[in-house]
Amino acid sequence: MSLAERLNALRLSLPPTARLLAVSKTVGLQAIQEALDADQRDFGENYAQDLRDKAAALPSATWHFIGRLQRNKAKYVARAASWVHAIDHIEQVEALHALRAGPPLRALVAVNLAQEATKGGVSSAAVMPLVEAATAYDQVQIVGLFTMPPMAEDPAANIPFYEALADLARQGRRAGHLLTELSMGTSADAAVAAAHGATWVRVGTALFGARS
Repeated sequence: MSLAERLNALRLSLPPTARLLAVSKTVGLQAIQEALDADQRDFGENYAQDLRDKAAALPSATWHFIGRLQRNKAKYVARAASWVHAIDHIEQVEALHALRAGPPLRALVAVNLAQEATKGGVSSAAVMPLVEAATAYDQVQIVGLFTMPPMAEDPAANIPFYEALADLARQGRRAGHLLTELSMGTSADAAVAAAHGATWVRVGTALFGARS
């Protein structure tokens, strides 16, 4: 099956409310261009320097930063990305705001619902204080929430985490915040995440194949 055929199959597997974010970490420019030629526009990168380089080479794509953001790498993200999926500290917002020129970055707060020590993200209780604090920085607009549940063989095991994230977003909207975007789900459970409110599903191996 060609990349374009895999891309079409993935699109057909998702409801219209969920958009496909092609995770292009370690993927070469030729494969990304092939996806662009098949009308995929949104690509996600985990590493700031790779984001910088790929965005320069393929400016027609819309670039999302989906890794853990280090403050000293914020300059690459602020200049190259349109979206940032993993904000978990107000200092990141401050740095991106200071370095951003042009349209505001659309950003999502990373929520560590399972409180896993190996993952970034804020607790559920810390979400709204961070969203509130970020309103002081107009070059970064918090538009939603992001989560990565614990690894599970059964995709259904992730449902409680996705329901909890959707509920947090609803609470935020009731408080007057935008929070319309939910970034959750991967190649392993994209359909489950989409069925529980994901507006972005991050798909890498199902589109580009296993990482080398």
